[in-house]
Amino acid sequence: MNKLAQEVAKNILCDDPEIEYRIESGIENNRKGFMTIRLEDSKGQPLQQAMIKFRQINHEYHFGCNAFMLDQFQEDEKNTLYRERFSELFNLAVVPFYWSDLEPEDGNPRFGKDSAPIYRRPPVDLVLEFCDEHKITPKGHLLCWHEFLPQWLPENQTEHKKRLEKRIAELAQRYADKIPIWDVTNEALQWNPIKSILMPENHVEESFVMAEKYFPASTKLLYNDGPFVSWDSYHGNYTPLYMLVRHLQNSGRRVSGLGLQYHMFKPAENMIDFSHHFLNQNFIYANMDQYAKLGIPLNVSEITISGNRALGDGDRFQELVTEKLYKIWFSHKATNGIIWWNLVDGTAARARQNTEEGENIHRGGMLNYDMSPKPVYNTIKRLLHKEWVSEGKLQYSDSSVNNFRGFYGEYELEIETNLGSEKHLVNLRSDSKNEITIECGVK
Repeated sequence: MNKLAQEVAKNILCDDPEIEYRIESGIENNRKGFMTIRLEDSKGQPLQQAMIKFRQINHEYHFGCNAFMLDQFQEDEKNTLYRERFSELFNLAVVPFYWSDLEPEDGNPRFGKDSAPIYRRPPVDLVLEFCDEHKITPKGHLLCWHEFLPQWLPENQTEHKKRLEKRIAELAQRYADKIPIWDVTNEALQWNPIKSILMPENHVEESFVMAEKYFPASTKLLYNDGPFVSWDSYHGNYTPLYMLVRHLQNSGRRVSGLGLQYHMFKPAENMIDFSHHFLNQNFIYANMDQYAKLGIPLNVSEITISGNRALGDGDRFQELVTEKLYKIWFSHKATNGIIWWNLVDGTAARARQNTEEGENIHRGGMLNYDMSPKPVYNTIKRLLHKEWVSEGKLQYSDSSVNNFRGFYGEYELEIETNLGSEKHLVNLRSDSKNEITIECGVK
């Protein structure tokens, strides 16, 4: 990395024993738990001895990415590799519901797999099919935003509100049982009511009222806002984003979580500004501690870590900074998800594909455009599938306490007893006592 990169990263890659302790202890205490197992036969009698092998096969924590480039490449080989790289790393996919692209023609939404193609907007049903195939949780993004509004939308706030409710009702009817998490409203703290006069004045509150009306109580309804609002505006209890969500809560709205975007969107000549707050590990923790007071889960919702060529070895900068950030975010008790934004370089918004124009200049993908992994991809893969997973053996005895400790998630148990060998799937959950009884020998 060159001098610019070193200066930008000086407050995130610096040695700080207190921060390292918080990371290590936070991961150990907040992301792991014990599972207690009891084995019995088909008659309910306890088994005396067994060997149990446990292997984690999925995370409870959401490690995600937007799926905006699913089947969006001209080459079949690239589409196949995109699917493979995505599914081997992530367990959550963001599904695009931008109003102007989902419904470019009034009353003709692009739900089906055979819908007319729009760049970075794969049809919803195609993404859901992919998620179902790979046991990936889909997240809907989003119900209401002051951008990406369709041209046919009536130029009247009252009519706008009616059409917004119709849209939310239709999405809930079709996808409420398929998509468990939704960004309800986006970037209201960046909304300018003078420029966007057609948005209903209280559209944040109203969109939550509508979502609560049409989606079941089990659906997670989130508020999401931009990177500098989320991380560079820390003022304790007077932090604007904190105050907005607290207002929604005090108004009786069902806010199930808060999305904190993290895009490194600055030109090279201004990147040094990142070192002050945005890439300062103490300020990152301070922000998360503040938002944790809301009592709802936090997710780092849209991540672009720059690999800009102005940083010298941009790939190395991206790799080191991303690893540190993932460890900080994963360690914090209030978080439940980390979501990368553009998986592939040259596929960012508002830019021509496979160029370094516009947002593509940040080179924020985990994959090169030819789908080969960048260093950051391999590093995150190591964390998610080697360091932050658990497996081992448990010598079971009816006269002992039989438990194991591991990262929260889904496990495959291979149990060998005098009744034979069999496999079972169990979930080690952060919100459960995790005491299970398994009946063995049942065919």
